This record gives sequence, C-alpha cells and structure tokens, in this order.
Amino acid sequence: MKYIKSITVILLLLYSLTGCSYVSDYVEGQITNRASFSIDAEISGNNVILSWSETDYSDDFIGVEIYRSEYENDEYAPYIMIQKISGNPKSYTDSGAVTILDSGVYFYRVGFIHWDDPLEDQTAENGYTGNATTDYNDKTHISKVSGYAKVYIP
Repeated sequence: MKYIKSITVILLLLYSLTGCSYVSDYVEGQITNRASFSIDAEISGNNVILSWSETDYSDDFIGVEIYRSEYENDEYAPYIMIQKISGNPKSYTDSGAVTILDSGVYFYRVGFIHWDDPLEDQTAENGYTGNATTDYNDKTHISKVSGYAKVYIP
C-alpha cells in the first residue's frame, strides 16, 4: 500500500509539472483505469477537430462515440454523447461547435464501443431483439475511453 501511495504521489507530481496530455492520460489511467489512449483537439474556423491514432479491429468492435463536457478531471462529470460513428475512424469534426456553444472551456473524449457478446451469440435467448437501436443501447459497452482533450471556445 505504501508503494502504491508513493507511485501515485510521483505520478501526480509529474502531472503537475507538465501539461502534456499523454502524461495526464497516463496518470488518469493509472489512478482510474479509464484513459486508454490520447486524443488531440484543435479549433479550425467554426469547428472543433478531434484526432487520435488508436484503432480496434476486434470482431465485436462497433465503432466510436464522441463525448463533450464542461467539467475537467472528473470521471463522474456529465459528458454528453454528441456522435456515434461506425467503423474505425481516426478523427471527428464537431461542425459549428464554435458558433453553437457558449464561450468557455470544453473537454472531449472518445469511447470505443463493443458488443457485449460475439456475433454468433447475439440471439434472442441472450436478450438481443434484432432492433439495431435497442440492441445498441442495451447490449454494448465502452471498452476503451480516451483521456480528455481540452479546447477553449472564445
């Protein structure tokens, strides 16, 4: 236990000495076991453009969800899902975000979504309905989530 506390203190010290998202994602991942990869965000015109290099080619992978929040460093903060994307994208453009959102700081995350069961087990006996929306909402989970990317909307 003392060893874990020492590592946590060292990681928090490293986190406070650098603004690098990779360090903060690592620290967050070690503490909360939630941040699996990093994303970048930039403003271009009226858009917020997110990018990441993480991919997933497993059989039960569905795609990604994009989340946005006004709260920093709180895994229980109310992130809203702003987009579901099928396949394996490596970027997303939040079109018009600069003009739609109020001025302030926003935090984005990307979640990798997987089916709860392999394709061959997605049957009525296992609770699947055959309705894509219902099954997506009831029979999927977030397998990986990025650390947050911060943007300031003027």
